[in-house]
Amino acid sequence: MRRRPAPPTRPAPRDGFTLVEVMMAMVILVICIVVLGQGSLRFSRGVADTSLRARAQALADAQIAMARTWPTYATLENLSLTAYNESIDGLVRTTSVTADTLGGRNVKRLVVTVRSARAGALAPDVVRAITVAAP
Repeated sequence: MRRRPAPPTRPAPRDGFTLVEVMMAMVILVICIVVLGQGSLRFSRGVADTSLRARAQALADAQIAMARTWPTYATLENLSLTAYNESIDGLVRTTSVTADTLGGRNVKRLVVTVRSARAGALAPDVVRAITVAAP
């Protein structure tokens, strides 16, 4: 009587993951976390920059509004004084007033510049200009 060869035995199925699979999953997870973190950082920086620019524009527009309602044309140069150009929330406002009387004109040009006290925080500076004619 011949003996039949024993059927090949299969290895018992293992439960769980191999070390290589776990390492690959961790690498993919770390890459996803880094990418999401950088995107979140970029987004929050963009929101902060937009907020700073909006405050600077409001500060410049307020100075222009003050110039439009200034009581006397002759004293409009006073807007360039320090008392009217205070620093607010790290923003520095500067107003320059120049008179133009060439060609029979009598106008004054006001240029309001708002920059950040921190270098490079608000680039480019916010600039608003208005020309006021003599009454």
